Amino acid sequence: MPPPAEPPASDLFREVLGAPDRDHSPGEHPVLSYRDDDEPAFLDAIERRARRRVTLDRRGIFHGHIAEVEGGELITATGRPPEAVRSERWHTAKPIVLRGATAPGEFATELAERRRLHDELKASGSLRRFLKRHKSELEPAYRVNPRPGRLFDAERDIECVTITWKRDPGDPSSPRVKDLWAKSAWLSTSDEDESLRMRISFGTEADDDASRDVRRHRRVTELAEVLLPECALAHENEALVGTIDGLCGTRTFFTQHIAYWNAPGGGALFHHDAFAEDAVGGQRGVCYLQLSGSTAWLALSIEDLARRVIEFGEYLAEGELAWVREQAFRAPGSFDKFTKMTQRFMRVVRELSRPGCGRLGRIVNRGPEFTSFLADAGHATILGPGDVLLLPNHGYQRTAMHSVFCASEEPGYALSMAIREVDPPPPEFEEGPIHASARPDRRRGRTLGHPGIRPEL
Repeated sequence: MPPPAEPPASDLFREVLGAPDRDHSPGEHPVLSYRDDDEPAFLDAIERRARRRVTLDRRGIFHGHIAEVEGGELITATGRPPEAVRSERWHTAKPIVLRGATAPGEFATELAERRRLHDELKASGSLRRFLKRHKSELEPAYRVNPRPGRLFDAERDIECVTITWKRDPGDPSSPRVKDLWAKSAWLSTSDEDESLRMRISFGTEADDDASRDVRRHRRVTELAEVLLPECALAHENEALVGTIDGLCGTRTFFTQHIAYWNAPGGGALFHHDAFAEDAVGGQRGVCYLQLSGSTAWLALSIEDLARRVIEFGEYLAEGELAWVREQAFRAPGSFDKFTKMTQRFMRVVRELSRPGCGRLGRIVNRGPEFTSFLADAGHATILGPGDVLLLPNHGYQRTAMHSVFCASEEPGYALSMAIREVDPPPPEFEEGPIHASARPDRRRGRTLGHPGIRPEL
């Protein structure tokens, strides 16, 4: 006797996943938002199809519930090869997820050490002790300097240690690199957020972040390989490197390594990784490896985020989400100024590219209303161990925007690395037009959010 047929998905479930403007990456399981008071048929569809669920909470601010579901058959298929779709996504600065692209189990010993390192780095002096434990591997090429480095962010930075690269074994006459450094820092100023990062870089922070000094970038790469051997999951991953080289159309390498520990209740507000540099020959993007635990992301191109802000603003102007308008635009005339801004697409893009997304930070970092709105538009993903997220960058006005949440009960560990060209061309100015596309109405037959929730600012 055949098993009973599975009940059809609810109309709302089909409507959300089948929206014509919903974003979707090849091979991805869709993610959507849900609320406890949603219609029973919709909640039942999620219950039957959910692969995993996450409650989004960051520094005490509730951002809603999301679920990764089986439902790819409901999404409008493009019929194009996945490689062609990924190439288009890269060149339009849309994020690319590569499931199971690495095998973290190969570095189980190192990952166990990283769990202990997360606890150690909370105290000043611990980073220097960590480097001392690696003295035999660092010498003779690298020397840890006794003088501490400058703390760039007095509120979040814990410790900075400067390092000198002394010599090239193949070229004893090569000049030293005296301004390498490693730094530990909190991800936020919240007392309840245990999220940390350890960054390896060179020069003056901020001023040299966009440096095209390939020689010094290479020293950062080599230093990271000594301190964080698990970098080999990317550096020696021929399939991953080949994919990135193919997307960039040139040979690339990883640099500016950051070890991340996203702890429960932690994460990052919306931001991008672009610099004030010409797109040609600059940083091509970021490669993020989830090695333990899970993270939930809102990730989309800055152009798509601008379109969603404009669309969300239209809902507010029509009377939807009255509490959002009341809470986010308290100053007299502030909503009129917002409406005027959203009438010019490139003005929205430029505002989003500013630190903290400028005056639009109050909207894009608001949960759960805007967070759920983006998830239902296909801009959410959940990463687990072995998954890789590529965040393309082609300059301030064509880059990937992203917001991060911890999605596991314990702090997760990840590596983030900048993608640079092996042989970058000379800097040159390049800027092209960016056009907003018409958007269909994405109303979903239910109210868009939760009244009375305090925004995260």
